[in-house]
Amino acid sequence: MRDDKKDNIFLSRWINGELSEEELREFQSHPEYEHYVKIKAGADALDLRRYDIEEQLISLKSKRSDKKSRGIIKLWPYFAAAASIAIILGLFLFGPNQSYTSDYGEKLIVTLPDGSEMTLNAKSIARFDKKNWKNNRTVTLEGEAFFKVKKGSKFTVITDNGDVSVLGTQFNVHSQNSLFEVNCFEGKVSVTNKNNKEILTAGKAYRNLGKTSEKWTFNAAGPSWLTNTSSFRSIPIRYVLKELEEQYNIQIKEEGLNLGYKYTGTFPNDNIEVALKTVFSTLDIEYTLSQDGKTVVLEK
Repeated sequence: MRDDKKDNIFLSRWINGELSEEELREFQSHPEYEHYVKIKAGADALDLRRYDIEEQLISLKSKRSDKKSRGIIKLWPYFAAAASIAIILGLFLFGPNQSYTSDYGEKLIVTLPDGSEMTLNAKSIARFDKKNWKNNRTVTLEGEAFFKVKKGSKFTVITDNGDVSVLGTQFNVHSQNSLFEVNCFEGKVSVTNKNNKEILTAGKAYRNLGKTSEKWTFNAAGPSWLTNTSSFRSIPIRYVLKELEEQYNIQIKEEGLNLGYKYTGTFPNDNIEVALKTVFSTLDIEYTLSQDGKTVVLEK
């Protein structure tokens, strides 16, 4: 479901100039951004001087016989400000972009306007223009998602690390920090980023990590996380730890660990004890899980 409270906080941070550079760039790419800017400028231009109601009431009572306009309370600036704020909130909360966010350890299934199906992995965010899907067939993704595209449908998945264009297919996209990975399970996808443009067919995968790109083949029918197993192929351990944190809502204190160490393996997403033992026994690392089950401390 759309998180209106989160949208309110985001808008408030924008108005107060508190967005990070990355958040601001993303917001500036929003199709309604220019409208927000104009409305904010109009609201900022209003003369919102402090109005003392008690003082004005006393003044009115002492001058009841005075019928001149100087006794009239001028409220229009305050109504105008309220209206402007209402317009801003209305555009932001009820604007065209539909947003979906998955929680820790959660898989969230979303049906796109064309009938295609998108499943978000834990701690992922997807946005799309539901009302104007016919003219704006794009899904903005942060995190990881698996797509089952309705036959004949076409749209583009946009991430910070690259874009994926599809036509009747099944594929998985994972975009996190400098990692960009796409696995095609059926049909064909076009993958584009600042470094390469690749066409992937069923059983083909592509990964870009920093300045390094690679391709490989596989024979899985779908991403393993759909069946509660996270799997990794020669990937820096930092991404494995991040996945553990997102699946189990934990914090891993990894001071001194070589986060560039490449890891290949799996862990279950429904049993934290087995997951931790599977990963850290492979790395020959001792660890301690706090009593509240929220913190993992790695022992050197």
